[in-house]
This record gives sequence, structure tokens and C-alpha cells, in this order.
Amino acid sequence: MKRIPLKDTERYTIERFRQCKKTERHLAWLKSRKAGVGGSDMSTILGLNSFKTPYELWLEKTGRVEPEDISDKWAVIRGNALENELRKRFRSNHPEMLVTDGTDKQFIMRGKPYLRASLDGILQKENGDFGILEIKTASNRRAGDWHDEDGNLRIPPYYLAQVEFYAIVTGWTWGYVYVAIGDDEPVEIPFKADVEDMAAIDKAASDFWHFVTSSTPPQLTTGGDVQKAFPEPTPDIVDESADDHLYYLLARYESANRMLNDLKATQKELQEQIILRIGSHTGVRCGNLQATYKTTTRKEYVVKAATYRKFAFKAIEEKEQ
Repeated sequence: MKRIPLKDTERYTIERFRQCKKTERHLAWLKSRKAGVGGSDMSTILGLNSFKTPYELWLEKTGRVEPEDISDKWAVIRGNALENELRKRFRSNHPEMLVTDGTDKQFIMRGKPYLRASLDGILQKENGDFGILEIKTASNRRAGDWHDEDGNLRIPPYYLAQVEFYAIVTGWTWGYVYVAIGDDEPVEIPFKADVEDMAAIDKAASDFWHFVTSSTPPQLTTGGDVQKAFPEPTPDIVDESADDHLYYLLARYESANRMLNDLKATQKELQEQIILRIGSHTGVRCGNLQATYKTTTRKEYVVKAATYRKFAFKAIEEKEQ
């Protein structure tokens, strides 16, 4: 198959990272990322990222804080180490199309130069159509994210937003996510970008970049955001007596807090009663329920050993007769 060379189009221009040391290229990539929104930012902008809020991303993009250096995190090290091998493996599984490395270039959308796509791989069909290859590694702990309720493979929403963002910038609306989950054989999930999704992602990215360029913070979404936005709050207590919704929130919180305290007291009372029934034994069982209260030795401060009895309660599966 003849390879079609990539070049600037009416939709995008290509920024190529010169051949240099990996660290220098990474710094160039980081600098380019600060100039706009990338695919990995979209899960945060859309509120799908449980590790970062839109406000925290805004702080980074406006230069108010430096992004956390996660290069020494094991998940990142593992992913970087496996990326090239996974790309090679995907290539060997698909001789019907060309698979090339996309990490040495960035696609910048014309008219919206703040939209920037860095692909793990570029696919080319025999008819010349280009596609997107996104490579991921996931721990067994996150395996559930990659399956729907029926156990079928799916692209998690936070990664689907990423590849559909790439589709907006490049105009390439098909591709694959190739993922290694735990130690299992890598799996591939084909995708075709949804037009409505792309429109929503495009608007969200544009709105967020307006916040950046106008130095206007996006809506705060967590208590952590409030702490960062107002590290030294004023000593006054604002009166919002006319706000019915706020009163509803305060009342629900007070009720939930009271219920939680009641439940803790009930739990403690029930635990004491069960321990009395256990007595001198290790545990007691009734039907498929079991409670234990056994001696445990724990080292404290690596100086002395403390011995105590630890209570545990669990439901056990009934064995078939």
C-alpha cells in the first residue's frame, strides 16, 4: 500500500517536533499544550475526570499554577514503556492498513488554533482514508470502566471524549482504541465519532478557552476548588435567608449528619451485643452471616507489639447441599 504523505489541509496545519532528545521533545510538547486545549483535557472540561476539575485545569492553562509532574508515576511510566510495543502489535494485527507513529507531530485546527490534537497513531486505509489510533493501558482495578452492564467492551466516556475531540481537529471520524488491561492480551475497540457528540465537545472546548483568554474562572465544582479560589476567606458569615435552595441543602445536610450519627451509635451497640454472644470463641455464624472477634498482633512504630481483638462482620455464601 502506498503511503500518502501528511501535509497541511484546509482543516488543519501540522506542527512537527524536531528530532531531538526525548526530554527536549516532551518539553516542546508541553509548551504547545499550554497554547491550547488537547484531547486529554476534554474529560476534565466535560466534568468526566475524577482527578481534576475544570477550575484546576484553568489554573494551569492561565499559568497560575504549574501542572503536576506525573512523569514518575508508575502508571505513566508503564504506559510510555508499552506504547511503542502496543503500536507494533496493532500494526501486525492489521496488515490491511498502514499504521504509523503520530507522537512526533501535532494537528492544529485552522480558525481555532487553540484546538490541538496529538495522536498515538495514524491509520491509513487502502482507499486513502485516514483514521485515529489511541493507545491505552489500564490496571485491573479500572477494568470495569472498559465494559458495559452486559460485559461487552466499550470505550469509557472520558476516553471517548478524547478521540472524538481528535476527530473534530483532524476530520478523521473513525479509528480504534487499543488497550492493554492488566496483564491480559490487548483488545481493540473500533469507534466512529458521533456528530452530536463532536458538536458538544467543540462548544465545551471553545467555552473553556474563552475562560482562559478572558482570565475568567469557570464554575467551581468542588470544595477543593473553593479552597484554591479563596485560600484566605473573609471572617464574615453571609446571610442568604431568601435562598430557598440553600436552605434545602443545609437542612438535608443536617438531617443526613444526624442520621449518620444515629447509625454509628446503632452500629456500635449491635457490635457490642454480638461480641457478647461470641464470648470466648473466635466467632459466631448464623445462616449466611458470620462475625469474628479474634486476637491480632500489630507492630506500632516498629518498636513494640500491640495485641488487641478485632471485630469483623460479613455475609458468606451458602454452600450447596
